[in-house]
Amino acid sequence: MSPAMLPALDPAPLPAPVWLFHTLLVVTFFIHVLFMNVALGGSVIGAVHGLLARDPEAPGRKLGRMVLGLLSPALSFTITMGVAPLLFVQVLYAQTFYPATVVIGWVWLGLLVLLVAGYYSVYLAKFEVGGRDFVPALMGLTGLCVVAIALIQVLVNVLQLTPGRWPGVGLRLAAVFSDPTILPRYLHFLLGSLAVAGLFFALLAVERHRTTPDPAYSWIATCGVRWALVATGLQVADGLWFLFALPEDVLRGLMQGRFPETPTLAIASGLGLLTLILLSRTTDPIRQRSLVHGATASMLVTLFSMIPLRDMVRDLYLAPFVRPQEFPVKTQGDVLVLFLLLFVAGLATVGWMILRVVRERQTAG
Repeated sequence: MSPAMLPALDPAPLPAPVWLFHTLLVVTFFIHVLFMNVALGGSVIGAVHGLLARDPEAPGRKLGRMVLGLLSPALSFTITMGVAPLLFVQVLYAQTFYPATVVIGWVWLGLLVLLVAGYYSVYLAKFEVGGRDFVPALMGLTGLCVVAIALIQVLVNVLQLTPGRWPGVGLRLAAVFSDPTILPRYLHFLLGSLAVAGLFFALLAVERHRTTPDPAYSWIATCGVRWALVATGLQVADGLWFLFALPEDVLRGLMQGRFPETPTLAIASGLGLLTLILLSRTTDPIRQRSLVHGATASMLVTLFSMIPLRDMVRDLYLAPFVRPQEFPVKTQGDVLVLFLLLFVAGLATVGWMILRVVRERQTAG
């Protein structure tokens, strides 16, 4: 596909440097991904154990109730914190992002239906509509909705990176699945969400056990670490599949010593292996609290290092079509200062809200 076939670049210059928009994209997407992983992985983990546990007082049901108590704020923050990175993507990559959503228009609009269905199923489960035994099924519905949303996002991301596929997908929607990176890319997100959510609930159970000793918390902590260990191990294998499924020119850009692509890939891979090692050594999370904290810190740093790597891969894909570093810029200093002040104030407000939720859960737990 010729770059000339892309929509024309907006003639209005950017109001701030490109590097600032990239930085804001990485930071806001990281925050969004944290909540998204808890919502996606948590709904799956909670539904699985809720359905497997027969006794209403079994640890699996207690895990399900713990997940359910956090799903509604997690989904709310996922949606709210997803707005900012979406806007920054549109600023930097509008020429490929908008056409990608138009090519699969009805599928993209289906996000709204899935969001509403998933969100309301959480509240139906919370108020035990249909009875307590029906709660795991409602959580399963939430999980299915979020898993489907993740698939749609992956499809749009892949189409955004591959403008040459637009004509074929426009004629036959199923052609979108012909890209060899879709399945490993999708599994990378799913497995990552299960790993983050599993470790998050393990950490939560460990901390709650300190204040309110309960054998159920010991079971939840061990279960969460196992979810995180298995998912991280599978993600390492899937990461290799994903890496070598990339187009040859993109793979060369990552592997041939380019800066910062190759060092970032090496750091992210090393941190992922470190997380796997720490998880494999955590056999008794309640007694090995420091290992749980270490694995959590390692996983968070790994996740944060993966996000700029993701942007580097996108820039390698789009190098023949879109070069944000060449966009015209006319910095609006007063507007930029006001925006950054409001941005910091917004993050502080979100942090305060999270602390309030955590304290209320600790009091209730």
